[in-house]
Amino acid sequence: MIVLCEAFLIAASLVAAIFAGANASAQTAVVDRALTIVIRPAVNLAAADAALASNLASELTLADIVDVATIPSEDRDLVMRHLKAVALTDRPRIGEERTFTQEGLEAIVGEASRRLEAAGYTIDWKIPRRSTVLRKNVFGRESVLKILGEEFRSRCGGCEVSITRLDLPTTLGLESGSWHLNFRGEKPRGSFAVPVEFDILGKDQNTAKKTLMITGQAELFAQVPVATRAIQGGEKIAGADFKLERKDITFALDAAANVKDFDASVASRGLAIGESIWKASIRREQVVRFGDSVRVQVGGDTWSVTSDGIAQGPASIGETVRVKVGKSQKQVSGILKEKGLVEIQ
Repeated sequence: MIVLCEAFLIAASLVAAIFAGANASAQTAVVDRALTIVIRPAVNLAAADAALASNLASELTLADIVDVATIPSEDRDLVMRHLKAVALTDRPRIGEERTFTQEGLEAIVGEASRRLEAAGYTIDWKIPRRSTVLRKNVFGRESVLKILGEEFRSRCGGCEVSITRLDLPTTLGLESGSWHLNFRGEKPRGSFAVPVEFDILGKDQNTAKKTLMITGQAELFAQVPVATRAIQGGEKIAGADFKLERKDITFALDAAANVKDFDASVASRGLAIGESIWKASIRREQVVRFGDSVRVQVGGDTWSVTSDGIAQGPASIGETVRVKVGKSQKQVSGILKEKGLVEIQ
C-alpha cells in the first residue's frame, strides 16, 4: 500500500511538472517585445498602384504612413496586419493630398497600440508635427485614359466611351510638379485634341507653365430607343412601340430620348420602323389648348379658393399658362399642375 501511494505521488509530480512546462511555453508564446514605429512626414502614393484602378474610394490606413523599414522583418507581417486595421480617411485621388497633425495622429495611434499590446508588443511611436499623404500626379497613359474617359462620359450623359487611339506628347526632360487637362465644352466627335498644361519646376523652385497637346480617337456608344412600328406625329409612344439598341452616337447631333419622358410626351414628327428616337423626336404633350375650361386654384397650406377659367393658350403639365377667370374675364398666369387644373403661385 505504501509503495502504491509513493508511486502515485511520483506520477502526480511528473504530471504537474509537465503541465507547468506547458504553461511556461504558452506564456513565452506571447512575445513581449519593444518596438519603435516611425510615421513618415511625407508619403507619395504611386498613381499606377492597384488602388488607382479599383480602390480609389478605399480607406487610407495607418500602415500606409509608417516607415516599414523601422519594423524588424520577423515582426513586420504581424505588425502591419494590425496597422492596416486602423483607418485614417479615404485614399487621395490623383493630385489630391491628405494632411494629418501630430495631435490628430497621437489620438489615432492609441487604437493601434492597444491592438499591438494585446499581441505582446510595447510600441514607442515617433510622430512628426505634420504628415502629408499625396498621390503623385504622374503623367502617363493609364492616368490620362482614366481622366479622358470620365470627362467624355460626363459630356455625353453617361454613354460608353472607347478610346481607340491615344497620342501623348513627349515629356522627356520636363521636371513637372503637376499637370491637368484643359477640356473644351463639347463632347468628342471621333478625333479629339485636348491641351495638357504642366507646371514645370525650375532650379529656383519657381514654377513655369508649359502647354502640350494630347490627340486621339474616341468612339461613343449608348442605349437608344428604336421604333418597332410606324409612329405618327402627335401620337403617344407606348412601351411596345420601341426597343433599346446599342448605337454608335459618336457623330450624333442629338442625344437619345429618355424613355422616362414618354408618358408625358408625344412624337414631334412621324417615325418609321427601325428609326432611332432622339430628344428632338418627342415633345411634351399639350393637355390644355386655347379655349379649354380649367379650374384655377389659389391658396396656402391650410386654405384654397377655386374658380372657373378659360385657357388662353396651349400648355403641357408643368408649363405656365394664361387664364381668363370668372365674369370679370381678368387674365392671370399659373402653372398647369394636371389636366384641367391651374395653380396660381
